[in-house]
Amino acid sequence: MGQQGINGLRGVHAGSCHAWPLPADATCATVARQVFRDAVSEVGLEPDLLADCVLMASELAANTLHARAVARTGGGGDRLVSVAPDMGGEPMSSAGLVPQTPQTPQTPQTPQTRTVPGCPELWLYLRGLGARRELVCKVFDCYRGWRHGSLPSVSLASVQAVTGRGLQIVHELSRGQWGHHPTRARLGGWGLRGKAVWFAVPAPLAHARLVDVTGLRAYTLSADVTATRANERLSARQAARELEAMLDERGFGGRLVRADQPASDMAVLSVCHGLTVWCRSGVVSLTTAAGGRERWNYADLVEAAEQTVRRYEELELGSDLAAAEA
Repeated sequence: MGQQGINGLRGVHAGSCHAWPLPADATCATVARQVFRDAVSEVGLEPDLLADCVLMASELAANTLHARAVARTGGGGDRLVSVAPDMGGEPMSSAGLVPQTPQTPQTPQTPQTRTVPGCPELWLYLRGLGARRELVCKVFDCYRGWRHGSLPSVSLASVQAVTGRGLQIVHELSRGQWGHHPTRARLGGWGLRGKAVWFAVPAPLAHARLVDVTGLRAYTLSADVTATRANERLSARQAARELEAMLDERGFGGRLVRADQPASDMAVLSVCHGLTVWCRSGVVSLTTAAGGRERWNYADLVEAAEQTVRRYEELELGSDLAAAEA
C-alpha cells in the first residue's frame, strides 16, 4: 500500500493501493478533488471521464462529513450495516449498535504527512487487466451505517438527501458501478473498522495519448504491464506472503495462519473459521463456509486483500447483529 501526504500526489500504478488522509472538516471535498485529479493524471482517463470522476470523489468525501455529524448526535451513522447484497454484492440494510472500537490517543502531527485515527481516507487502485482494467476509488469513514439505518435510495428524489448526498450523482456518472461495504482503515496501522463507499470506471490503457493503431504499444510499454508481469512470476508462497503483509497492515497481525506447500506451488492463508485464502498456479481463491468462492490472478492482490477484509468484516457484522438482537 502506498501512503501519501497531500503533497505526494502523483502516480497510481498496478499492484498497489494509494491512500490519502482527508480532513474531517468542510475542506474534505475540496482536498479529495485535488488529490484525485493529480493522482490519476497518468492513468489515461479521457477529459470528460476525469471530470466526472473528480465530481464523484468529491461527493463521496462530502458524505463522510454527514456520517460524522450524525454519529456525534447519536444518529444512525453509529449503526451497523447488515450483509444483504445489493446489485454490486454490497451490504444494504442495517440494525443494531456498533461496538465501540478503541482508538490510539492522538498525538501532535502535520496533517499533510500523518493521519489522525478516525479521519476519512481516499483510496485509489487499479484492478483487472487489458481492456477490462478499471480504476477504483473508495472513500473510507469509521462509521459503518447511515443516518436512518440503511443506505438511502438512489432515486432522483434523494439527490440532495442528507443521508446519502450525491449518491444519485455517483450512480448516474458511474453507470451503476458503485457500492459500499464494511472494511478497515488503511492509514496509521490502527485497523479501525468502518465502511468504504466506492465507484469504478474503465481505465484500459495507462497512457492514452500514446495509443497507436493497434492500441497495444501504449499498454505494452506501460508501468502497469511491468508490475503485472512481475506479479505473474510470483510463486504461491510469495503471493501468500504479500497478502499476509497487506492484511497485517489492516490490523490482522497475529490472527492469520499460513501453510506453504512449495512442491505443489500452493499456499493457504487461514483468516478465521469459515474464511480461507488459497494461492495456486497464479490464482488467488477466497472461500467461505457457505461454499462461496471468489478468484483473482496475482496481478490483483490488492483487490483480493480488500475483498478478504470485506468478507471478514461481514462475518463480524453478522455476529454483532445477532448479539444485538438477542
